[in-house]
Amino acid sequence: MSVLCPPTTYLPPISKIASFSVTQLLDALTYLQSLYHPEVRGSRRKRVQVPVSNGEQNYLRHEDDSELQAIRSDAFERSYSIRWLTALIVQLEVWQDLSRSEKVSLDDLGTPEPTLAYTEILVQQAASLLAICAGVAAAGIITRNFVFGSIDGQRRVEAQLTDIPLDNNDYGSVGAQTWGGACVLAEMIVEDPERFGLDSSSQSSESRRLNVLELGAGTGLVSLVVMKLLDALPSFNHREVHVVATDFHPSVLANLRSNVDANVSSTVDKITSTHSITTHFLDWSSFSTTPRPDCLSYPFDVVLGADIIYEAQHAVWIRDCLKGLMRRPSDSTISPAAFHLVIPLRPTHTFESNTVESVFLKACDVDPNGDADLVILSKEYITCDAYGDYTRGQGLDEDVEYVYYKIGWFNARL
Repeated sequence: MSVLCPPTTYLPPISKIASFSVTQLLDALTYLQSLYHPEVRGSRRKRVQVPVSNGEQNYLRHEDDSELQAIRSDAFERSYSIRWLTALIVQLEVWQDLSRSEKVSLDDLGTPEPTLAYTEILVQQAASLLAICAGVAAAGIITRNFVFGSIDGQRRVEAQLTDIPLDNNDYGSVGAQTWGGACVLAEMIVEDPERFGLDSSSQSSESRRLNVLELGAGTGLVSLVVMKLLDALPSFNHREVHVVATDFHPSVLANLRSNVDANVSSTVDKITSTHSITTHFLDWSSFSTTPRPDCLSYPFDVVLGADIIYEAQHAVWIRDCLKGLMRRPSDSTISPAAFHLVIPLRPTHTFESNTVESVFLKACDVDPNGDADLVILSKEYITCDAYGDYTRGQGLDEDVEYVYYKIGWFNARL
């Protein structure tokens, strides 16, 4: 049987649900999870055992996104899934009632794990999927809960993000989806905020506002994680912080604003807190020729970008934006500003990826007597599992590779 197939052919028949074991039913639920509430591909770093999303495993190898989308958007298949989940919940509740009344044990039901807890877990998962299938997933919209934690377990940051369908297959609207690069960058920031300049170690930091900018923010995951992280760090309790999440495409920007609103508790909090987050339109290609809005009129200490270079000219446009937006070195007591970029090493975008190293030279290749310029300060390769660990024996052991660049001013204090 093909791994990618419609629910009507994959799920146990509704009339025979009672004859299937807990393991088989859990397998079916995991399959539906991968269809209607999937994990972001390539978001699990191999060297760190910290969950990137809400603990769900992805069941499908989505080599053909159009086929996946066809199944996901098929009203009949979704309706069948809803009926199947409803029937499953009813059967599970029957099993629970029988077990509680001691009329029959789960051993008698033939389940491999004779515990009431297993059926309760199944009920919870089925009910959650039922709500998803009947709600936003019906419109091709997916909402995920992302959870990031520090290695020592002292920090935990959660964010809820909604992905929307691409705008009529417009390649410019790819930011409507949450990509693995954003997950990787967000996870790295939570694990080690000081590495990204998100600390209060410098002498004058307490009296300075920290300005953070995200280029091509997409669904806003990285910006929101930074905001929530700084809210949770004691060293930032009284320090002013301003995060600006930018994007270009109208539908992407609208969804970005919606995600920010959904993750910020109230308008009152936005006004009274010393921390704020703003979304704004930014066209890299015309940045140098158009007036700047107020939220982009000051220099930024930290600039972030995840999976934002997929055309040859993007690196050039980004460099021009950074020259006008990133704080230049001046005060030796302040940590140097930097641009942190994570991009996937896609076989189909090798040329575009290589433009990073042609536009931003390595520090060792820059004339020390020349003008200050932006250079690559460090480079790191990152390997991620494609879809987590649960592969149902299909040999889905492919990896997704990323490269992390730290880019800054050549004459800045390193």
